[in-house]
Amino acid sequence: MKFLCVSAAPRHPVAEELRRQGQDVTLAQTVLEAGAVLMHGPVDVLVVESEELAADARWLDSLRMRARPDEPFVLGLAATDAALEPLLAAGVDEYLVAPFTPVELHARRLLLERRGAARRQRRTSEEAARGEMERLAAIIQTQADVALAGLDLDEIMGLLCERARVLCGADGAAVALIDGEEVEYRVATGSVAQHTGFRLKVEGSLTGSSLLRGEVMRTDDTETDVRVNVKATRQVGSRSMICVPLWREARPVGALNVISGRPHAFDDRDVRTLELMAGLLGAAMGNAAEAQARQELMAQRTAALAALQESQELFASFMNNSPVVAFIKDEEGRRVWVNESYRRFFRLPEGMDLALIDDTQLMPLTSAQHVRREDQAVFASGKPHVSEGMIPAPDGSERYWLTYRFIVKERSGRRLLGGVSLDITDRKAMQAQLVVSDRLAAVGTLAAGVAHEINNPLAFVLSNLSFLSGELQGVSRELPPGRTAEMEEVLREASDGAHRVRQIVRDLRTFSRGDDEAATSVNVQSVLESAITMARGELKMRAQIVREYRDVPLVEGNEGRFGQVFLNLLINAAQAIPQGKPDQHEVRLVLRHAGDRVIVEVTDTGVGMPPEVRARIFDPFFTTKPVGEGTGLGLSICHGIVTGFGGEISVESEEGRGSTFRVVLPVAQAQRARETPLAQPPHLHLLS
Repeated sequence: MKFLCVSAAPRHPVAEELRRQGQDVTLAQTVLEAGAVLMHGPVDVLVVESEELAADARWLDSLRMRARPDEPFVLGLAATDAALEPLLAAGVDEYLVAPFTPVELHARRLLLERRGAARRQRRTSEEAARGEMERLAAIIQTQADVALAGLDLDEIMGLLCERARVLCGADGAAVALIDGEEVEYRVATGSVAQHTGFRLKVEGSLTGSSLLRGEVMRTDDTETDVRVNVKATRQVGSRSMICVPLWREARPVGALNVISGRPHAFDDRDVRTLELMAGLLGAAMGNAAEAQARQELMAQRTAALAALQESQELFASFMNNSPVVAFIKDEEGRRVWVNESYRRFFRLPEGMDLALIDDTQLMPLTSAQHVRREDQAVFASGKPHVSEGMIPAPDGSERYWLTYRFIVKERSGRRLLGGVSLDITDRKAMQAQLVVSDRLAAVGTLAAGVAHEINNPLAFVLSNLSFLSGELQGVSRELPPGRTAEMEEVLREASDGAHRVRQIVRDLRTFSRGDDEAATSVNVQSVLESAITMARGELKMRAQIVREYRDVPLVEGNEGRFGQVFLNLLINAAQAIPQGKPDQHEVRLVLRHAGDRVIVEVTDTGVGMPPEVRARIFDPFFTTKPVGEGTGLGLSICHGIVTGFGGEISVESEEGRGSTFRVVLPVAQAQRARETPLAQPPHLHLLS
């Protein structure tokens, strides 16, 4: 990571320690110097001092503004706890209080690295999804524009040529038609616009090869491709090229080309896009030829209509096999067309009259009203619009969608609403996990301080209670029998309460512990068996234990810490099942191997959890047990242990149907270099 430390000190200890940890660190002694550094490139983390913000924090906002859109994280440094207020008021992302130990600085750096990676991944996935939908929407809009262009072949060629250039990110595009032994560039746009009318021999060129063989041709570097007429490509400034044949009457009559001045400029997605454009253009050319030759034989007309049908089938196949749900509506909200993905999601039978279906028949009233408002807003503005929203599936499960809406015009001039929606529910499982991780990290920092502050006075309390107990026993020998019984009972209750507080403090210290546990190679099956032995008392009166083990490699972690995780999960599973009917319930343990991960699943047939409980199950201090029976730290600690060793923990549960906790652990480093063992059939064991 790249750090920018703003400090008047010429050798700042935090900057020096970050350099020792192998980080790229720049030290700026003034705000002006820091601004100059930000102008020369992005910075991952901005390190600032509390005392510099106490007088005036506006300079930090100015640095943040200068760094946008790649705004860095801010790590604040405070000399004492009392000096934290300026940092918190300035909204720093993380902070450290002196002394700045290497371990604490290393932990903060790793946390910021993970948050930065998550932010980049989230931004990349959003941009990719939006870009793909825009491309699909542009293709739908292109077909509508082609229909509106009628039979004007020159207009259609110009439209598709320019649209192909934009969608493929090319410098130039051209439509080349066969004329005897040559091809003529009838239409050209972009960087090759001045070469309209350029003629080229069919033999000895990439375009000619595409036409002669009737195949798509692509070159990533014209300077090294023997199929290319290098003299011609240099003349038009081309280093990358795609040539797609234009078909009419079952024979190639020309080609749709895109070029770029850069090598390796195109990918397979661009090829598919150009093929679709060529299909549309081929169909349009067939329509034009059919109109111009009304007196020709019926076979010629049939061929032109077949070309149009082929284009329509290609488009329908493209949309019906797309992962998005697509639709077209009129201004009254009636559906004109939907793709197969739309029909499958809403369970619409084939042949149903779409115009008779209202939004309220497919979704709850509130969702239908929201969709209608979004549709009307696009009709009113006439501009494309992207929005996110939740539309439940017919089974009631929540699904989140990223929807792109746009106006489509029919040839008659009637306006329709086109839309494509991408299911982003999984991206939202991911965002929720990131929120939980951030929340646990913040509470962990607080827990460490609370545990430290409580431990010292608690030691005095326990010591004094022990002293009083001993003294009372000595005094009781000098008093009448039973005189001190009530006092002894009070001391025992006070001692029990103090020991419970100490146990809670230990849980807090465990929850807040960082990466101080040494990672070793751990046999997961052995740890599971130890946990079963320890939990047998809770399990035997409630359920049978079913083992479903496969041979798995060793994992990276700590045997004691993983034992704590599995024991907690087994006890939770047992407590979710009522006592007295062990033959009717089971706790199933599944151990399997997937790639470089080992997966452990603990499934019970207990009461399960409602969605509102399931969403908070890993939150610190959250518990459904009565007051005094649980601290709410168990699953939070499990989450911290598993993620601390590079693993994942998740839960699936349905009220009345039981729960499944899934722990995913990384294979030990020493195991990854070895050959992956062949999968073995599962071993099933039943234990009453």
